[in-house]
Amino acid sequence: MGQKVIRVRNILGERLSLPGGVTRERAVQEAGKRVETLRAPYEEAIAVEIAKLEKIVAAAGPEIAARQLAQLLDGAGRLLTLTGTFGFALLDAVSKSLCDLCVGMLEKSIAATAPLEVHLNAMRLAWKMELSETEAEEMLGELARIHVHYGFEPHKPDES
Repeated sequence: MGQKVIRVRNILGERLSLPGGVTRERAVQEAGKRVETLRAPYEEAIAVEIAKLEKIVAAAGPEIAARQLAQLLDGAGRLLTLTGTFGFALLDAVSKSLCDLCVGMLEKSIAATAPLEVHLNAMRLAWKMELSETEAEEMLGELARIHVHYGFEPHKPDES
C-alpha cells in the first residue's frame, strides 16, 4: 500500500515573501536599542551574581562540596549569559574560565577552593576596573595556568 504525502503549509515562508515590514538591518538596530534599555538593571544583576558566587565559596571554607560546585557552575552560567549579552568581553572570558574550572573540578573530584577564589578575584577585578588589553591577556593567561596545574584544559578564547 502506498504512503500518502501531506504537504504542510509554511506560513512563515509565505509571509516572508510578502512586501512590507522592516529590513533586517532595521530589525537588528531596533533589537539593539531594546537590549540597551535593559543595560542598567542587568549591570546591577551582574554585581549581585558575582557576590552570590563569592558567598558560595566563602561558605565552603578551604574545601568545597560537589553540591556547592554545581551551584557555582549554575551561577557562573547565569553570569555568562549577562556578560555575553551586554558585551563585557573580559568578564565573559573569566566567567567561561570559571565554568570550565568548575566542570574540571567536578570531573576530577577536586575540592580545593583556592583556584575558585583566584577566579572570583579576577572576576571582581574585571568587573570593577578597566584593564588594558595586555593586562587582560595576562590575567587570562594566569587563569589558564591554574587549569593546567590541576590537569584540565584551559579555556580557549572564542575565535570571533
